[in-house]
Amino acid sequence: MILLIIFSLFLYFTVAKLLYQSTEKLVKADADQVLSIIQIEGNVIRFDKPYEIISTSTYFVVFDARGNANLESETLPELVNLPIRGRGIRYINIGSTRRIVYDQPLSLSGNIIGWVRVSRSMEDIISTLGNLRLILFTSIPFYLIIASVGGLFLANRSLKSIDEITKTAREISKGDIKQRLQIPKTKDEIGRLAITFNEMLDRIESFIKKERQFASDASHELRTPLAIISAEAEQSLSVKQDKRKHRQTLKKILSETKKMSYIISQLLMINRTGEGEQKLDFEVLELNTLVDDIVKEYQRLANEKKIKLNYKPVKDINIKADQTLITRLLINLIDNTIKYTGEGGKIDISLTREQNFAFLAVEDNGVGIADSDIPYIFDRFYQADKARNGQGTGLGLSIVKWIAKVHRGKIKVESSLGSGTRFIVKLPVGQSPQD
Repeated sequence: MILLIIFSLFLYFTVAKLLYQSTEKLVKADADQVLSIIQIEGNVIRFDKPYEIISTSTYFVVFDARGNANLESETLPELVNLPIRGRGIRYINIGSTRRIVYDQPLSLSGNIIGWVRVSRSMEDIISTLGNLRLILFTSIPFYLIIASVGGLFLANRSLKSIDEITKTAREISKGDIKQRLQIPKTKDEIGRLAITFNEMLDRIESFIKKERQFASDASHELRTPLAIISAEAEQSLSVKQDKRKHRQTLKKILSETKKMSYIISQLLMINRTGEGEQKLDFEVLELNTLVDDIVKEYQRLANEKKIKLNYKPVKDINIKADQTLITRLLINLIDNTIKYTGEGGKIDISLTREQNFAFLAVEDNGVGIADSDIPYIFDRFYQADKARNGQGTGLGLSIVKWIAKVHRGKIKVESSLGSGTRFIVKLPVGQSPQD
C-alpha cells in the first residue's frame, strides 16, 4: 500500500509538472506570435489582423511604456487592470477560473516601449489532473483488494505445507517416528524442505533402531558373563568343594570378569567416538615397527593354538596417526583372526605401500565368511555364527572400521566359505586427517 501510494503521488506530480511546463511554453509562444506581427509607427503600436493570432481561451493585452492598454483582444477586465511585474509567469484566479499570465517586454533600439500580456485558461489542465486524481484514488483500493486476496491465497497455499510439517513434527514428538511428510508436486523451497525433513527422519529412525539394537545387544552380551559368574559363585557357596574345584571356579569367574571388562571398555570407546569425545593425538609412526611389536605379542597365543603367524617386516612406511588407536586397530584385527582360526591354521600378515597409501593385509585359511554375512560384519555386536562359531563380542571389527575412518582410511574384507578370510586396511602415508 505504501509503495502504491508513493508511486501514485509521484505519477500525479510528474504529470502535473509536465502539463504546467507545456502551458508555460504555449503562452510564451503566443507572446512571441503577438510580437512578430506588431507594427510600431513612432510611439504608436498597432496590428493588421489582431484577432487571427490567438487561439480559443487565450487573450492578450498590449501596454505602452506607462502601462496603459493600447490594444487588446476580447479580454477580461481583470487582465487589463492587473499590474505589470516584469517578465515572468503568474497564476491567478478570475472568478472560479484559474489562468496563467505572462508579461513580455516590447523593445525598440534597446528601450522598452511597451508590454505584451498573454493569458490562457488552466481549466483543461485542472480538469485533466482532477480526472487523474479520481482514477488514482479509485484504483488504489481496487488494487489493494486484489493484492490482499491474492496474497492471502498464496500465503495459505504456501503455509499449508508448513502446517503439515508442524503436524508431522507433533506426531513425531509423541513417539511416532515412522511419520513422513507428503512431498508437494512443486519443486520450490517448501518441497525441498519436505524432502530434507524426510531424509532427516530416515536418519533419525535408523539411528534410533541402531541404538535400540545396541542397547539390546550390549545387555545380552553382559547378561551372559554375569549369569555365569553368579551361577559359579552360588554353586561354590552352596556345595563344599575341594581346593582344586574351588580354584577352577575362581578361574572361571576371573575369565568372565575379564570378558565383561573387555566388553565395557569397548563399549566406552564406541560411546566416546560416537559423541566426539575421543581426543586424537597425531604423530609420525613407523608402521612396520608397530605391526612387528603386536605380532610378537600374539606369537605365544598363536603357538598355543598351533597357528603359524607369518609377518615379513617392511621398512620406510611412515604414517601420521594416533598411536593408541592404531595399536587398538592392530590388536583387534589380529586378535579377531587368531580367535577364529582353527588349530593348525595359518595367518599371513603383510604390509605394502602403493603411491601415497599403506596397505595392511591380514589373511587366514580358516572357514571363511558367507557372502550374506559380509555386509554386516562391521556392525556392532554382529557375529556370523556359521563362520565364527559364535565367539567374541562383535565389537572389535566395528572399532577397527571407525579407527580406519578417522584416519581417512578404509577397510575391506575378501572371504568365502571354506577358503579363508582376508582383511585389508588402507591408510594414507605421511599425513593426518587434520592436514
